[in-house]
Amino acid sequence: MTTQPSGVVRMVRALRLERAFQALRHRSYRLYFWAFLANQMGFWLANLALQGVMVGLTDNDPSWVGRLFFALFSPSLLFAPLAGVAADRVDRRRMLIGCYLAIAAVSAVLALLAGGDFLRPWSTMVLAFLCGTAFSFAGPASSAVVANIVEPDDLASAISVQSTANNLTRVLGPTLAAPMIATGHYAASFIIFSVASLVAAGFVYAIDVPDYEREADVVSVWDRFRTGFTHAAERYPAMQALLTASVLSVFGVAHTALIPSFAEEALGSREAFPLIFASTGVGATIGALATGIEGRPQLRRSTLRLFFYGLALIGFALSPNLPWALAAEATVGFFYFSVMTSLQTLIQEVVDDDKRGRVMSLFFVAWGGLFPLGALLLGEIAKNVGVATAVTGAGAVCAVYGAVATFIRGQGPGVGDQGR
Repeated sequence: MTTQPSGVVRMVRALRLERAFQALRHRSYRLYFWAFLANQMGFWLANLALQGVMVGLTDNDPSWVGRLFFALFSPSLLFAPLAGVAADRVDRRRMLIGCYLAIAAVSAVLALLAGGDFLRPWSTMVLAFLCGTAFSFAGPASSAVVANIVEPDDLASAISVQSTANNLTRVLGPTLAAPMIATGHYAASFIIFSVASLVAAGFVYAIDVPDYEREADVVSVWDRFRTGFTHAAERYPAMQALLTASVLSVFGVAHTALIPSFAEEALGSREAFPLIFASTGVGATIGALATGIEGRPQLRRSTLRLFFYGLALIGFALSPNLPWALAAEATVGFFYFSVMTSLQTLIQEVVDDDKRGRVMSLFFVAWGGLFPLGALLLGEIAKNVGVATAVTGAGAVCAVYGAVATFIRGQGPGVGDQGR
C-alpha cells in the first residue's frame, strides 16, 4: 500500500520549489536570464564546433585539444585582475553589452573562415583566445549585475536559476551541435553563436540596474586586485570556497578537454562526444536546481559532494560502453554544478558590494582561469599513458581532496558566523 504525502509535506515541497525560482519575480533578472540563456546556448554550439574543427585538423590529438581549451579559457587567468577591477569601476551593464558584442564579432569571423575552409590549428586557437578574452571580462560583470538586480534574499535563487539555465544549454547545445559536427557544418554553429550574442546584448540593454557603490580611489589595478584577495581572506568561507573551486577546476572540470579523445579511444566512436557533453548537462541541470531548493549552502556539504564527484569521474573513466559513460557523466555533471553553484553562492553572500567584482574575478580564476592549465596537463598525460588513466587519476585527486576537506578540517563556522 502506497502512503500519500501529507498536506504539510506537499506544502513544504511547493515552498522549496517556489524558493528556487523566486528571483524570476524581478523584471531585470528575467531580462538577464534570457540574455544569459541565449548567450550560453550559442556558446555550447560554438564550443563543440571548435572542438570538432580541432579534432578534424589534428586527427583527434588530445594535446592539441588541450591547447585549444587553454587558448579559450586562459584569458580568465590572465585578465582576471583587470576584469574584476573594471567591474567595480565602470558601468557593469555597459561592460557586459560590450563583451557580448565582441563575442558576436569574433564568432562572425569564425563562421567566415570555417565556411571557406580557411581555419588551421593556430588560427583556431587565436580566435578562441579572443573569444575567451571577451568572456573573461563578461564573467565578473555578469556576476556583479546579478547581485545588483535582485534582493539579498533572492541571491541564492538567482545563482541557482542561472546555473540551471546554463546546464539546460549544456543539454540543448550539444544535441543541436551533434548533426552539425557529424556533417562538418561548423560555420552554422558559429553563425548561431554570433546572432545569440547580439540578442543577449539587446536583453542586457533593457535591464535597469539600480545605483550601486563604486570605488573611486586612485590606486593601481594590482593594488585593487590585492584588496579583493584580502577581502576574500577576511570573509569566511570565501577563500576556502575559492580553493575548493580551484581543485575541482584543475583536476575535475579539465577532463572535458579529453572527452573527444575518450569517445574514440575508449568507446570507439569519435562522434559520440556531443552526446557525452549533453549527458553532463542533464545531471548538471538537476544539480544546480537541487542546490537552489535546499536553501543556504554549507562549505562542508560542498566538499563532501566533491568527494562523490571524484568517485563518479573514476566511474566515467572506467566506462565499458556508451550507456555507462552517459550515466556516469550525468552523475559527474550533477555533483559538478551542485558544488560550483553552492560555492559561488557562499562567496556572493559574504562579500561587500564595492569589492564584489574583484572577488568574483578570483572565483572566475578558480573556475575558468585554472581550468586550461588542467586541460594542458591532462592532455599531455593522456598522450603518454592513455585517456582513461589520466581521467582516473584526476578523479582520485578530487575524491581525496573532498574527503580530507570534509572529514579532517571539519565544517567550521557557517555563513552567518563570519564576523561581519
